[in-house]
Amino acid sequence: MDKKLNLGCGKKIKLGYLNVDYVKLPGVDKVCDLNKSPYPFKKNTFKEILMRNILEHLNDPVNVMNEVHRISQPGAIIKIRVPHFSSANVWGDIEHKRGYNYSTFANPNMQDKFEVINTKITFSHLKFFMRPFVKIAPSFYEKHFAYIFNAVDLIVELKVKKN
Repeated sequence: MDKKLNLGCGKKIKLGYLNVDYVKLPGVDKVCDLNKSPYPFKKNTFKEILMRNILEHLNDPVNVMNEVHRISQPGAIIKIRVPHFSSANVWGDIEHKRGYNYSTFANPNMQDKFEVINTKITFSHLKFFMRPFVKIAPSFYEKHFAYIFNAVDLIVELKVKKN
């Protein structure tokens, strides 16, 4: 059976997924400190991993992504949502350790483990007019306009590479 993992689920429990969080909340299947590795899962276990608003809370995102790679099946899909570096929320939560930009997950040190399938910068409804521009020129937006027309989140979909 192909397994799916909802990593750092909090109160957002998903049916059909193994829901994992640091705190034993209602619906959490397994309690795990994601700052400590190795994670309590065998390698090549999961075909899909959701990481919604969790990576920015963790101490070592490189180690986390290495663990995600280890526990993922070849070709697994990793869905990540993190605050964009220009978001008012990125530093609004005292537990946030960092923000992310359009090219974070396309970084050369990740290219041997993950293929970037899709990256999207999100905006509030008041800044909807930025969406088409950012779709065409995300790096230009981040360099010149991000602090004028701040974004909300970065949504990334990765595909796991394994030999």
